[in-house]
Amino acid sequence: MRRFFVTLLLCSMAHFLSAQELDCRITVNTDNIEGTNKDIYTELGNRLTEFMNSRRWTDAMFQNEERINCSFIITITSAAGDNYSGNLQVQSNRPVYNSSYTTPLFNFKDENFKFTYAQADRLEFNENTYESNLMSVMAFYVNVILGLNFDSFSRCGGTKYFEKAEAIAALAQSSDDLGWQAFQSDKNRYAIISEYRDERLRKLRDVSYEYHRLGLDEMAQLAEKGRTKIYENLPYLQELNREKPFSIALQLFAESKMNEIMDMFQDATPDERKKVYDVMTAVLPTQSPKLKALLNN
Repeated sequence: MRRFFVTLLLCSMAHFLSAQELDCRITVNTDNIEGTNKDIYTELGNRLTEFMNSRRWTDAMFQNEERINCSFIITITSAAGDNYSGNLQVQSNRPVYNSSYTTPLFNFKDENFKFTYAQADRLEFNENTYESNLMSVMAFYVNVILGLNFDSFSRCGGTKYFEKAEAIAALAQSSDDLGWQAFQSDKNRYAIISEYRDERLRKLRDVSYEYHRLGLDEMAQLAEKGRTKIYENLPYLQELNREKPFSIALQLFAESKMNEIMDMFQDATPDERKKVYDVMTAVLPTQSPKLKALLNN
């Protein structure tokens, strides 16, 4: 907890002029592809990065330091002409008020990512049509990231962006591309957005707001007040897990916060640490060995 608070107490960054919403980095990993000209992959990463950072995704005004830090790592495992297959790792972070600390919001590996790309292709996205799996997938995850970010600043503030992601998924279901189909997987794009739009998981979105806005954002100035708010909300994760076991949205939240929570409560009382351990192992049973560090202090 001491290390966590020291990080939070670092001075805040200066304000700059209004900027786009995203501070996005896109990397194309081709370690599994041999004997090909890799310039096209570097070009693809650069063009996608430029597209993501230059497009206006919302009507909100962002200061430069408020831009959403996110990364997309495209790992290509096979290539045939202009057709590529692989996976996509998506991560995003959120700044904490009055500090230089950033907290993870989303970390997901999309295992079914196929797309077509040629160097002459224009990178465009139209919300009303499904034209390119590459651009639809990018836009889908941008809106998920925006939804999570806005949820963390106001209660269910990200609804319109989850609705946009849901609309992208609905249009994509007319295609044969993997990852969009209902009930094809409990961890594909359709499953993710279905859960963020599910009223039964509304409490998870409330927990996210209280964790970030009423918890972390308070900790730089009122450390114990912020930590107490987070502690009070953790039992809701256990309740949600009982109501909807194996929820992908719940697992993503818990996985993204696990290390942070362990650091935050490492110097808490034994009773508090035991409660945190019980909650987190209920949601993330495979992480029980690592979480036992909470009990050994």
